[in-house]
Amino acid sequence: MAVKTRLGDRLLESGLITRHQLDKALEKHVSTGQKLGKTLVDLGYLHPDQLMKTLCEDAGIPYMPLGDMTPAPAALATIPENVARRYNSVPLRIENGRLLIAMADPFDMDALTSLERTAAKPIKQASGPRDDIAGLLRRAYQNVGQVATSPPPIERAVSDQLHGFIPTGVSARVGDAPVEENATAAKLVEEIIRRGTTLGATDIHIEPLEEVTKVRYRLDGLLQDGGAYPRTMQAALTSRIKILAGLDIAETRLPQDGRVRIRADAKHIDLRVSTFPTLHGEDIVCRILDRSRTALNLERLGIEPEDLKILRAAFLRPHGLIPVTGPTGSGKTTTLYSAIVELNNRERCIITLEDPVEYELAQIRQSQINVRAGLTFASGLRSMLRHDPDTILVGEMRDAETVQIGLTAALTGHLVLTTLHTNTAAGAIPRLLDMGAEPFVLTSSVLLVISQRLIRTLCKECKTVTEVTDVVRERFALGDAAVYGAHGCSACRGSGYKGRIGIYELLPMTPELNAAVYQRMPAEEIQRISGRPNLFEDGLKKVRAGVTTLDELLRVTSI
Repeated sequence: MAVKTRLGDRLLESGLITRHQLDKALEKHVSTGQKLGKTLVDLGYLHPDQLMKTLCEDAGIPYMPLGDMTPAPAALATIPENVARRYNSVPLRIENGRLLIAMADPFDMDALTSLERTAAKPIKQASGPRDDIAGLLRRAYQNVGQVATSPPPIERAVSDQLHGFIPTGVSARVGDAPVEENATAAKLVEEIIRRGTTLGATDIHIEPLEEVTKVRYRLDGLLQDGGAYPRTMQAALTSRIKILAGLDIAETRLPQDGRVRIRADAKHIDLRVSTFPTLHGEDIVCRILDRSRTALNLERLGIEPEDLKILRAAFLRPHGLIPVTGPTGSGKTTTLYSAIVELNNRERCIITLEDPVEYELAQIRQSQINVRAGLTFASGLRSMLRHDPDTILVGEMRDAETVQIGLTAALTGHLVLTTLHTNTAAGAIPRLLDMGAEPFVLTSSVLLVISQRLIRTLCKECKTVTEVTDVVRERFALGDAAVYGAHGCSACRGSGYKGRIGIYELLPMTPELNAAVYQRMPAEEIQRISGRPNLFEDGLKKVRAGVTTLDELLRVTSI
């Protein structure tokens, strides 16, 4: 980080000091050995902010006013408040995996090393007026939860916080952690989960690294940093979560899955807990299943009105197969749950077979796969048919046997809803054929195929109209519509997005498509024959409506 020109010459060129002042400062600099910049400040010839701005400009470090800046909570979560105050620095945002941090002295290499170690990510320095940094530091951490701060000292913890949670004889297997540390872990786990539910996260990741244990939250589909804890806390944190989820804390070599129900903010929330052994300890992911946050209503999923009519017409058919396709986390389960909630009435018998059951639904018989006990999708589906169902929800068609039984059920008077892992609606047909389905069976049973993705929606508080070139407008058929971009504010935690909505691709079966199935045509040809809008085209409608951005649409789809 070498200075490009001599400091004295640079200050003279910019008119910040006079030749006489420079000569006086050089005399003192030579006699005392003190740095020239500090000498100029001590003599009153130069303001500290002027010096820092000049040094930053020469070193290529951003120097900016910070008075109106709002740091992103994801950035604040990487550096505890006490560490930020120690080095007089404020995390601003995360850019391309690097933490942009405003520092009163961005040339303090010891501070840089410590901050990088704490954040567990590379740092890009910035600076600004000292008063701005001090004011921003006062404001920044006021609304950040305790999860973003360093854990309290172990000696302050109350050991009986774990009373009633650790069965007799278990404490000896909590990985050499003292009772006080286990109590601290109990408090930390509570705060980590509370923070996740407050932020609206779908998943909490607790990741053991070489020097720290990192916490990350999945918000609107993307992971964001949620703080770091000393490596010594990892064993106690892991054990606490495993105890709550009913897992074996002595087993650290194999993955485990469990579930726990907690009460937060006067409502019940389920956590699906999964552990996975890694080089530095057990990685833990907690899926947050908050029924109150999920709108199980077809009209609130983002489906276009015309497509919603097609969808409802298919769901009201007495029998047939409706697969929903898309990658993991694309909202397939929410779509299927919304459908059966709408279908649920006194005249229908609805049974589900899931892995796992994500939400409990009133007046619907739900069953969970248990492979160890012999309850698989195939065996469960075969048994369900003897329970007089009208509508069957099969969590996933994973193998040829499940496909054959599901198609038979669809042909014998049952409406079968299920999911498949294909990228497009048209791709579901070749997939089913590859799994052993006969063309004549598919044409007689499949009513409609749905493909979907989830895209982030723009924050209503800060979205701004953005300039788009004529080439882009023409290529994406944007016309004269106002195109919005993500800006970022405190309401959206600096991301520019808040919430998600679905984009959909519907493929209702027609005589022309049935003919294509008989000929075993590829997915591309099936899509062409259908003439239906694809996922990207449905997403463009939401871009034109100002619901999302073109960048976000391109991120989740391919064209």
